[in-house]
Amino acid sequence: INELLDPIIKLHSSEKLTVSFDILQSEESSYAYTFIHCNSEWQHSNIFQSEYLNGFSNNYITNYQYSFNTTTQYCHYEFSFPNDNISFTKSGNYIVLIYDVEKNKPVASKRFLIYEDLINVSLNIKKATLAKDRDTKQEIDFILTKNKNIKIQDPHNELKVIIQKNDDWNDIIKNCKPNFINANQIEYDYQEELSFLGGSEYRDFDLKSLRYFGKNIKTITQKKTQGVNMYYVEIQPEKNYNKNEYRFKYDLNGKYIISTSENKNKNTESEYALVKFTLNEKKIHNNPIYIYGELTNWDIIPQAKMIYNEKNNSYYGFLYLKQGYYNYQYVIKDTENKIHFIDISHQETRNEYSVYIYHRPIWQDYDRLIGLGKNTSNAL
Repeated sequence: INELLDPIIKLHSSEKLTVSFDILQSEESSYAYTFIHCNSEWQHSNIFQSEYLNGFSNNYITNYQYSFNTTTQYCHYEFSFPNDNISFTKSGNYIVLIYDVEKNKPVASKRFLIYEDLINVSLNIKKATLAKDRDTKQEIDFILTKNKNIKIQDPHNELKVIIQKNDDWNDIIKNCKPNFINANQIEYDYQEELSFLGGSEYRDFDLKSLRYFGKNIKTITQKKTQGVNMYYVEIQPEKNYNKNEYRFKYDLNGKYIISTSENKNKNTESEYALVKFTLNEKKIHNNPIYIYGELTNWDIIPQAKMIYNEKNNSYYGFLYLKQGYYNYQYVIKDTENKIHFIDISHQETRNEYSVYIYHRPIWQDYDRLIGLGKNTSNAL
């Protein structure tokens, strides 16, 4: 299993996706999962489950283990799909929904994609063409080459193209229209319209050990809170990287890996810790600052909101995290619900870009994912 790959599998292939999660209680409950097909905008499709699923639409999660020798008691659940009970008949955007059977309420959901290899996507990432964007933006140009197994009569209206940065569905460009079409190829070559802010490399910390200080860890202590023992970890205080020179470092483009360094089973013997984040910065903005990345499921969540301390001019926030290696950033959300990273943007930043090609002719009632392309800006 590669935790760093984007959650994408090919239709009717042997590829599988694995979902694992912990419930922080010592007794197991009955959990099950089901699937929801979505359009390219992640809204419910107008098709029935029986049209896109083969097998049982609701399946119990039978693979679970209790935590062993940990201060926080939890139960670890895991399942993979497609499996003997369930498979997929259509490509597109999907949500896997996990729910508590007894209470009949959802506990978690995750996005994933199923694609068909019917169109080849050749993707080129370069410095922004326009002079005003050259230091801060990365431009994406791409060419689609049609396969004989797919008929596209009206690319302008039948194709929906979405470009995504770093597996983050909040950082996308949609409604891309081709500017050159011939018999076999469809070309997208724009300047400002198809460019992203490069951003900065993600901040990181290493929590694989609770005996030794990993990267960017300041303190590790055990505290008793409300009669419960827990690990309390402080990350080294940071500043806003508002410098014009680019700072290179390897990162996971906002993702994380669950891991423990003491030869333990990472699923059931990893500890949980309350992690304190500190940003030493005068009040930056009227809008609140949030911790952000795959560790918040690429979402603005209330638990990740930073609190401003007037006395020492710093922001601080807490997340309860399992041992591992984490990437994250600090962001603000504006009044239009757009997310902005607080660090300065650089054209050299190493990002991964994905282009998703959806096909929906006038007679079809769902968005079919007929191809995808991936490339990185590492060469910049």
